[in-house]
Amino acid sequence: MPAKLTLNKLAENLILKSSTSFSSDDFEKKILEIWRQEIPISTLNRLKKKLSTHNYLIETIGNDFLPIPVALQKIKNLPLSIRLNSFEINKKVFFPGHRLIPFISNKKQESDLTFLYLEGKEISKQKLPFLIEDIIPYYQYSSPVHFPDEIKLNNWALAKSSLLVTGWDITHIIHQNKLKEGDFLCIKLLDYEKGVFQMQPCYKSTMHLSRLKMRSLFISMEATLRKLCEIDSFCAVGLEKQILCTLYHMGKNFLNVPAFSLVDFIESLTELEVVGCEEGGGRLVPGSRNHLNKPIYEEKPRISKGETGSLDKIFLDLKVAFTKDEFVSILYTAIGSNGYKLESVFNILFGGEGKVFSNQNQHESLYRHLRILLKKIYSDLKQPESKVTSALRDQTVSIKLSLIEILRFLEKNEVGLKDLPQDLLDKIHDLDHFCRETLSRLADRSVIPNLKFIHDARLAMKIILPHAASLEEEIYSQLGFY
Repeated sequence: MPAKLTLNKLAENLILKSSTSFSSDDFEKKILEIWRQEIPISTLNRLKKKLSTHNYLIETIGNDFLPIPVALQKIKNLPLSIRLNSFEINKKVFFPGHRLIPFISNKKQESDLTFLYLEGKEISKQKLPFLIEDIIPYYQYSSPVHFPDEIKLNNWALAKSSLLVTGWDITHIIHQNKLKEGDFLCIKLLDYEKGVFQMQPCYKSTMHLSRLKMRSLFISMEATLRKLCEIDSFCAVGLEKQILCTLYHMGKNFLNVPAFSLVDFIESLTELEVVGCEEGGGRLVPGSRNHLNKPIYEEKPRISKGETGSLDKIFLDLKVAFTKDEFVSILYTAIGSNGYKLESVFNILFGGEGKVFSNQNQHESLYRHLRILLKKIYSDLKQPESKVTSALRDQTVSIKLSLIEILRFLEKNEVGLKDLPQDLLDKIHDLDHFCRETLSRLADRSVIPNLKFIHDARLAMKIILPHAASLEEEIYSQLGFY
């Protein structure tokens, strides 16, 4: 004889079978439709209150509830990236820890998880003792159910006590794929309820190419989280639910990344921070994060005061991305070469919209200077110049124009310098510094450049050109989705 359906059982069935988001009012309405008996208001309120803490639900904006299976259905094909450090490489053991967030089921302890090779064979695991200080960093954001609690005390030296944790043997994966420190394991979820994952090696060079896509995802995630964290109950839940809910709200374009890394995301945060939950684990709340050791790139608004003096003063007033000397060198190359159209070069330099000038007087003043400058340049170009010097100038001008085109591209796609990864900003800075120094030295054709300068600049160019090419590849191939 089947067990009698109770009100609590009915509510639980409705939650477990939900296939879309729903509000607490929807939940109440459904219960009343099925139960068809009078239910005390206090009982209904008690049932609705349980929605916020239910393991299968995430409370979102507007008192709506997102079933975890619905969120998983959208993002289950997004792998998690786990960077291998020297400890794991040397021990040849993998510890999942908080790095599996948000795909860890609270119904499964970590020791119950299953990891498979690409061909489907199960990866062996065993419990191993490790010094607490070595293993704790892998679990600092983990919820209590996944935190290792088997301690092996060293009564003679408590600092040498150990934690017993489950480790998966990745010797075969490391040796077969020649993985090194900094390479990754991509972990794909196969079965959330059973805790089954598939493991695939991934080299750091592959991840490196998608840094801008990942950066875009992180920025969008933090913006969404800021809104969600306005709900007190959302701030109270653990990282697992917070991250899962946020990824669910991301558009498909943002999720077009090789993998997601919780650690990298947390390190990217600027307005949120991780704090501890009373019951253990971590959660995201509004806060601030100081990056004391990192230079801050601020983009100042380009507001012209209408300066009409020298070219240097006009360019400084317009806050363009080049100096007068760089401008002269660019004109030497653009006019002296068949590979450039002067109109196109000016469109790159000044934006091509005619809005860069403060007023008509400034516009006319610039063109007066330009007419004088062009006469001199055309005259200078009739005189011979060392091919080595002209080739160096042409190469440097090409890099400078490329940098300005990148700036225009970022502006068009509403991407600020602050949105770029730090090492990419450093690369742009180094390239621009080289261009400014070199083009300033080559702006006066009547002065023969120092031979040591030419030698050093040509040597530097061999290093600079590959960096310039890789910068273009990263910007244009990775920013198309912005």
